[in-house]
Amino acid sequence: MELDLLWLILAIAAGSYIIVYAFVRRVNEWYHVSKLGEKRHFLPPGDMGWPFLGNMPSFLRAYRSNNPETFIDSIVERYGRTGVYKTHLFGNPSIIVSSPQTCRRVLMDDEKFGLGYGKSMTRLAGKNTFVNIAKSEHRRLRKMMTSLMISHEALVMYIGNIEDVAIASLEEWAAASKDEPIEFFCETSKLSLKFIMRILFGSTSDSIFSSVEKHYIDVHDGVHSTAINLPGFAFHKALKARKMLVKILQKVVDERKAMKKNGEQTAKRGMIDLMMEIEDESGKKLQDEDIVDLLIVLLLGAHDGPTHTIIWATIYLYGHPQILQKAKEEQEEIIKTQPSSQKGLSLQEIKQMEYLSKVNIFFMEQGVTIIIF
Repeated sequence: MELDLLWLILAIAAGSYIIVYAFVRRVNEWYHVSKLGEKRHFLPPGDMGWPFLGNMPSFLRAYRSNNPETFIDSIVERYGRTGVYKTHLFGNPSIIVSSPQTCRRVLMDDEKFGLGYGKSMTRLAGKNTFVNIAKSEHRRLRKMMTSLMISHEALVMYIGNIEDVAIASLEEWAAASKDEPIEFFCETSKLSLKFIMRILFGSTSDSIFSSVEKHYIDVHDGVHSTAINLPGFAFHKALKARKMLVKILQKVVDERKAMKKNGEQTAKRGMIDLMMEIEDESGKKLQDEDIVDLLIVLLLGAHDGPTHTIIWATIYLYGHPQILQKAKEEQEEIIKTQPSSQKGLSLQEIKQMEYLSKVNIFFMEQGVTIIIF
């Protein structure tokens, strides 16, 4: 009798759990979808996860694993290869677009799709960046930053900085791999961060590099989390890390200003030096707060892209030896024509790498995923 009662209690508990689980999992979708009225019938397949959290737990679990693509894979497995799915990420109801053709349509259609960011990114980017400023100021800032990024002086400076980092890192990898294999994703991620930090700061002390890296990682993790500002959550930790990052970067700005005032110059200039010099059409310069916010956004925006490009290019080149051979032949031809006194690559030589640039573009188009908020 007692055993039967125990089984009955267990059955009721299990049934109640299943009912509550199914109900709670639907609350988020009911809340957001009901606002759409008749438009809800045009929504793609998918689900919106838990209330408040959405699908962030499963997204972050996949993102931090060795196989981040499992998040998309699980959606495709459940709902088929439609290429478009509804979900709830970064505190917003969202649409995931995963097919190359649809991604291209989204990226090319400026009338129907505007630029937008999640709440975490908006809060962590800073008020004086592209993310949070008015359209007129956005145009002014974009024009100024474009000239910083593509001017001949800037490109020549960036090439030298990138080459120094690449050579030093490859030598480190070669030495480390003699004892045991290196973890390619982690090392490539570190390499990309070194690239962008060297581009932004030029030459600076190792302590500045390590301090920026330490706090940047926390801010980066906060951008890829739900905007919950409570102790124990990644976003809360990211806000604190951003404050520390602002202090460090302001210190660098102050040091560069003092050096310029005293007629001194760093061994290698970075984008920060150009930011302090550039003026808009009316002769107005960037304020310190603008420069610091832009440096943080550039760190956030320029880290993940190169990491994934390097990794996938390496994987595909390794899997397609004939393409690798053609890319190597192009490089070898360029090296043969270099003067014996020349060290490193010139901007003109990089522009001659037509085949390698096509290889890079091809690989970047292979696995594009866009999240629309």
